This record gives sequence, structure tokens and C-alpha cells, in this order.
Amino acid sequence: MSSRPELEKLTAIKLRELIAAEYPEIQGAIAMKKEELVVTILKARGEPTHEVKKHVPITDLKKTIRQLKAEQAQALEAKDVKKNTELRKKIAKLKRKTRLIVEKGPKIPKKAKSK
Repeated sequence: MSSRPELEKLTAIKLRELIAAEYPEIQGAIAMKKEELVVTILKARGEPTHEVKKHVPITDLKKTIRQLKAEQAQALEAKDVKKNTELRKKIAKLKRKTRLIVEKGPKIPKKAKSK
């Protein structure tokens, strides 16, 4: 369990157990969310906490989300639970990516209000 992708595959519960077993110096793991747990473990190991990925435009991600939602609607009509679950997880993952891109995007200073 040395790389970030391997840690991200684990559930938050498993990550908390890992912290309790291998990193007793880390406090407050119970209150942390999954992403915070992954970053904390990587910092404790002295590894880089972020991956350098190429920039994907948000519009492309949202277009993919819309396509997946259409497929999900078809799966619901066909009562295909397995396919619906798979698509729901893919949609959630893409939404997370869009939020991260917006969060890490360029900071635009707010304009002063004119009187």
C-alpha cells in the first residue's frame, strides 16, 4: 500500500484502521474524510501529496456526466441494478473531479463594489 491510487481504492474505514495500526502519532483520524486520510498517510510516509495530471476541461467532464446520466436512465427503465450502480459511481467520480478542478483553479480576485 504505497501509492496514492492504492490508498484511494480503500474505504475510509480501512484507511482509519491503517492509520491506527501503522501511524499512532496521527491524531483525529476518526473525524477525517477519505481524501484527508489519504493525504495524511502520504504526508506521514514523506511522499508527495498530489499527483500531477494533465488538465481536463470541465466542459468535457460535464458532457461525459450528461451521457452517463442518459445511460443511467435507460438502465433504470430496464431495471438493471448492477449497471445503474456502476454508472452512479462513475458519475460521482466525475463530479468529484469537477469540484477539485474548480477548487484548484485560478483564483480571481473579487471586484470592489462601486457606490
